[in-house]
Amino acid sequence: MIHRLFSLFCFSLLFLSAQAQPARYQAAIDSARSLMERFVAFNDIPGASVSVSVNGEIAWSEGFGYADLEQQVPVYPDRTKFRIGSVSKPIASAAVGVLYDEGKVKLDAPIQEYVPDFPEKRWPVTLRQLSGHLAGVRHYRGEEFLSSKRYATVSEGLAIFAEDTLLFEPGARFSYTSYGYNLISAAVEGAGGEDFLSYMQEAVFDPLGMKNTTADFTDSLIAYRTSYYAKTEDGNIINAPFVDNSYKWAGGGFLSTTEDLVRFGHAHIQPGFLSDATLALWLTPMKTTSGEPTGYGMGWFVGEDGAGMEQFGHAGGSVGGITQLIVYPEPQVVVAMLTNASRVDYGDTHLRIAHLFMPEPLSYPALDEAALQPFLGKYLIDGDTPAAITLENGRLYLSRRGGLPQLLIPQDDGSYVTLASDARFRFRVHPEMVVEREGEEEPAVGVKREE
Repeated sequence: MIHRLFSLFCFSLLFLSAQAQPARYQAAIDSARSLMERFVAFNDIPGASVSVSVNGEIAWSEGFGYADLEQQVPVYPDRTKFRIGSVSKPIASAAVGVLYDEGKVKLDAPIQEYVPDFPEKRWPVTLRQLSGHLAGVRHYRGEEFLSSKRYATVSEGLAIFAEDTLLFEPGARFSYTSYGYNLISAAVEGAGGEDFLSYMQEAVFDPLGMKNTTADFTDSLIAYRTSYYAKTEDGNIINAPFVDNSYKWAGGGFLSTTEDLVRFGHAHIQPGFLSDATLALWLTPMKTTSGEPTGYGMGWFVGEDGAGMEQFGHAGGSVGGITQLIVYPEPQVVVAMLTNASRVDYGDTHLRIAHLFMPEPLSYPALDEAALQPFLGKYLIDGDTPAAITLENGRLYLSRRGGLPQLLIPQDDGSYVTLASDARFRFRVHPEMVVEREGEEEPAVGVKREE
């Protein structure tokens, strides 16, 4: 344990000594700042923060807009605390990883071994299944996401779903659930021997130097906590509804800064915080009992981006806050983005920013703009999904349902990919002017609409 804490102390010092923006990243910073400005303007976001680390050093960290619109309080990336939503899940899973390394939890034991008061179900439920959203525990129903009730303890919050039946036999399918992570937090209490938030502070936040990560207490003053905003149907920015997230600290109740989140993400690139064996287990996508891959490990979505780069990460949605945390392990690039608005379309912004800081940024083969002109315009994909193809500064963009345009990256075979999807797109001459997506049993076709 002493060796582990010493290693983590050195890890924290590495970040503390790297607050200045290295000159070698200036071109990447300039391009990334333009992407952020476009992102903030498109979504009309009151305030946003972004941080990027490369090889464990913060290469860029910047705030945009206001943490509080009425008081005109700026966003500070090292201090402004946003709701991080479901990015709380990999953070809670990290606590399970610490317990696992210390031999205090068994991933395949019935959950009642750590939470004896939780009702037994038709089938046993395990920590492994809960961590991978394979346990059959339900997600939100009705207005539960907007709960304003205060829960004094983790166990009190379990009452929301504890008596409900499982949706399916554990392992049968992937079904995303925040309540499953609430149950994990109760298991952390049982195995760790203290309340969940105290254990998180001692086992995760303090060792990783996450000094600005805390629970979103509604009964306490929290320095530099942002205000929360939403939009009306006619586009006006208003204060978001009051909610109390005390029922789901592990599932979506933490506050953090972008700088804390990139520290956390980098801690999962190499052994130190967690052992090599545990890291490998946590970042291996699970499978259902029928062998279907889920794309999710122990608290992390794991896979490749559209350019074929291995990555893992998590998004988070909150009332008054949407989050993105993405980790590219091989080039050791981590990007965290936080906002204080309820509905935000990130598109591929976080992914493009990450690629800007890689040793080999995305290349863009020359496009024949004249040949592509006939394919620009509005489409219906799969018959009913509005989409548009646009050309800007020699680059093609695809936007769905009026969302933030995503870069279409030309491939050697003449197809195009986006960073946010593994689907491939092709343009072809056809009487109906279609754009075709490959890689499925029946290719999805977008028919160009007449203006």
